[in-house]
Amino acid sequence: MERFLVSASTGAMTSLLGKLGTILIDEYKLLKDVRDDIKFLKDELEAMQAFLLVMADVEEPDHQAKLRANAIRDLSYDIEDKIDRFMILMDHEPSSKSGGSFKEIFNKSMKKIKNIKTQHKIAKDVKDIKIQVKEVSERYTRYKKDESSWARNVKVDPRLHAIYKDASQLVGVNGPRDDLVKWLSNDDGDSTSQGKVVSIVGSGGLGKTTLVRQVYDKLGANYECRAFVSISRSPDMMKILSSILYQVNPDCTHAGVGDTQLIIEQIRDFLKDKRYLIIIDDIWDIQTWQTLDCALYKNNRDSVIMTTTRIHDVAKSCCSSEKDLVYKIKPLSVADSKKLFFKRIFGCEGKCPANLKEASEDILKRCGGLPLAINAISSLLATGKTNEEWDRMRCSSGFGSGTSSDNDAVTYILSLSYFDLPLHLRSCLLYLTLFPEDYEIGRQRLVHRWISEGLVHCKDGRDLVELGETYFHELVNRCLIQPVDIGHDGKAPHCRVHDTILDFLIYKSTEENFCTLLSNYSLPDSRVRRLSLMGYEDQPSIEHLDLSRLRSLGCFGFRVFYLPSLVKLSSLRVLDVWNCRGLSDCNFKDIGRLPQLRYLNISFTDISELPRQIGDLEYLETLDASATQFSEIPESLTRLKRLVRLFIPDEAKFPDDGIGNLKSLQEFGDVNTFMQSPKFLEELGELTNLRKLSITWNTYKCDDVGYKEKILVSSLCKLEACNLRTLRISFYLGERDCFIGQSNLPALNSIREVYLFGGKLCQIAQWMHSLVNLEKLWIGTNLGRIQQQDIDMVGCLPSLLELELYPDRCVGPIVIGGGFQRLQKFMSYCDFTVFMFEVGAMPCLKRLRIQVHLDTLKSARRGFDFGIQHLSSLDWISVSIYCSGVSAAYVEAAESAFKNMVEANPNRPTLEMQRQCTEYMLEEDGQKEVDQETGFKRITPGFLGRSIYQF
Repeated sequence: MERFLVSASTGAMTSLLGKLGTILIDEYKLLKDVRDDIKFLKDELEAMQAFLLVMADVEEPDHQAKLRANAIRDLSYDIEDKIDRFMILMDHEPSSKSGGSFKEIFNKSMKKIKNIKTQHKIAKDVKDIKIQVKEVSERYTRYKKDESSWARNVKVDPRLHAIYKDASQLVGVNGPRDDLVKWLSNDDGDSTSQGKVVSIVGSGGLGKTTLVRQVYDKLGANYECRAFVSISRSPDMMKILSSILYQVNPDCTHAGVGDTQLIIEQIRDFLKDKRYLIIIDDIWDIQTWQTLDCALYKNNRDSVIMTTTRIHDVAKSCCSSEKDLVYKIKPLSVADSKKLFFKRIFGCEGKCPANLKEASEDILKRCGGLPLAINAISSLLATGKTNEEWDRMRCSSGFGSGTSSDNDAVTYILSLSYFDLPLHLRSCLLYLTLFPEDYEIGRQRLVHRWISEGLVHCKDGRDLVELGETYFHELVNRCLIQPVDIGHDGKAPHCRVHDTILDFLIYKSTEENFCTLLSNYSLPDSRVRRLSLMGYEDQPSIEHLDLSRLRSLGCFGFRVFYLPSLVKLSSLRVLDVWNCRGLSDCNFKDIGRLPQLRYLNISFTDISELPRQIGDLEYLETLDASATQFSEIPESLTRLKRLVRLFIPDEAKFPDDGIGNLKSLQEFGDVNTFMQSPKFLEELGELTNLRKLSITWNTYKCDDVGYKEKILVSSLCKLEACNLRTLRISFYLGERDCFIGQSNLPALNSIREVYLFGGKLCQIAQWMHSLVNLEKLWIGTNLGRIQQQDIDMVGCLPSLLELELYPDRCVGPIVIGGGFQRLQKFMSYCDFTVFMFEVGAMPCLKRLRIQVHLDTLKSARRGFDFGIQHLSSLDWISVSIYCSGVSAAYVEAAESAFKNMVEANPNRPTLEMQRQCTEYMLEEDGQKEVDQETGFKRITPGFLGRSIYQF
């Protein structure tokens, strides 16, 4: 079935119009009256779509316009559900080919009779749809209002208050302000310097405007002229340039007069011999910056330009010189968050009643260090709320309730980012409300769900997964989602949504009935299209819902023991029960009754058998059954001709043949190759559309290794000659594998990831060095000790970008000097080791994670200088400090050493430090009391969690 776009703003209208156009082609045999009615529907719905597109950018529509938009969106979903059922029936029209047995001919004849009945049923349903469309159209025509009433009321930008706020009322701004002042004031001694640019980037509400204003006020007197301008989403460049000209040169008589080029020339002419400070606040796109940059003459007078933006690409565009700085603004610390929160409500933390302490902690956690959110929620609570109201506030969204002007400010600030998104990205962003608070969302899982829901659309044949991933990264780029664990390619495999942004998205999603979230306190009274179950819902409440129109169902957590009856979910496209251990096989016995299902995720569950009815899901595109208890894959799975992505447990055995039927398969893993039949391995080579393949190389308990290995290698070579881009191999090496790769497995260009779970590095060292595209190496346990020569060998891999070490033990210290010329990410989880980085080591390394066992370090009498300062490209470092057996003072000395190394690093990386095993630290005198259970005395220093520093 062809892919069409579904949108939060336009519902299924775009998708519906595309499908109606498809039905009208000659391939589908329709009665004449039905064809005429569908043409009428298409014309009428196109007019409705035009209305929805206009409404999509109206931020505050009037009540009538909002009702009409909601009605049209709901109508589009209902009609699409019916059209999808029509298309399924018509796709089952019997073949016109003659021949076959009497039984086959009889069955075809019966199907033709049934098809005639189907045609008349479709005709009747289309008539009903036509009546619905007319009713909706006529109802709102009777009450049509002037479209000018749809425009939002003009509000004063709340950021204006931040610009003129008294510095004494601010919290947490002094540290970042002083860092920037110090950096801007630092004279690099270059007489030809054309000044500096610093671009502050971060999500809305983090205090970017407040910060740059404080720098502006503190440094302004040191410059001959200065200007501060704010940019809107739709900037009036003439007005902005005129403002800059007037601020730097109030005597200019031509400000605001003339064309853009004339004003740019006037600004450049005035600035060419001046030392100036200019701040451009809230830039939304690169083109706006490029226009402004033309006006800001780059002289050699140590001038300063500061910009703020919510978009990383814009920040990078502003900072094109090596001397420039992209400064990522951080949320407030826990201490500063408390100070701001309690100052506004009680005057100080000490005046907070004891019975509100716990609620305060939870509320602050929701704010996540966002100053705008803290101000908004504290202003609501400052009006004398009761204990019950505090408890409700800690559990519910802060949007759509209350009358606080600060609450309106948060909504306004986040609305700017939301309405700046194109329609398809708004839908993808709202879809995140289906995931729990603070949930780590996998990029691959999210993109696959977007695709199955029709939220990712392209007309030029572009790969949908690649397009969906660009959507994901654009939301990261715009600071609307938080990246988690950035990979060697600079992209995050996971994300989280800031609680305050999530609250806003829930508010918008509820407003447009895009997603439904249930609670114990309320039930939706509207149609349920997308639903999440978090495990706390009672079964009767779910059973009373009308789920006949449900398109997406997600379940989360170990507390989910119940699923709605699948028989009632005929419109379901997405079913995701990842990590729901409470579900059993009986919950999926009717899985074959979901004719529209496109995405099924049952990974990390205890389901022990893949239902044989899985073969009835003929529109299924993604099946994720990884990390389950299956031992066998049913033969019916090989009938899924539309399956694009298949992920299964690495111990599952496929049927001996049939895998070659899955011609549409593009992603496939994790196949334990030597468990499969020779026929399977041969047919694997027929999957010529495969782009990503993950296999396990484990010859243990395989008697005909040589024969299967020959067939497997032949199939892999065929796949590489077609479309295979990424091959990941997990090795469990035994004695018989000591010469692997040297004569059997060739160095395929598609091999990009290698995982070692057993054996020794030397077994495949020579083979790995011939892998010209190997990007990631993962070294696990059961490999014995890792020594200096092993690291030196790995360092010579020509294309290695990411290295992760999980061995049982390393023999240290390990000195890293040469090698690793392209490595960008190094994660080490080795016990009892120390890495020493020499000058010039790992020149491209951006992310580093290491462990330090202080007791071992102390007993070896080694210092704390690990050479972190020599990693010239480092952006981020995480250090886990194991504190057992040493004093708190020794731990603090180690932490101080890491801070000093990072401060000395030219790239100013972010440092995260975590203390581990703090309960086993020694007292200051080195003595310890013998505890009955552990043998150590527990001590509790002030803070034993994670610390984050940015230098």
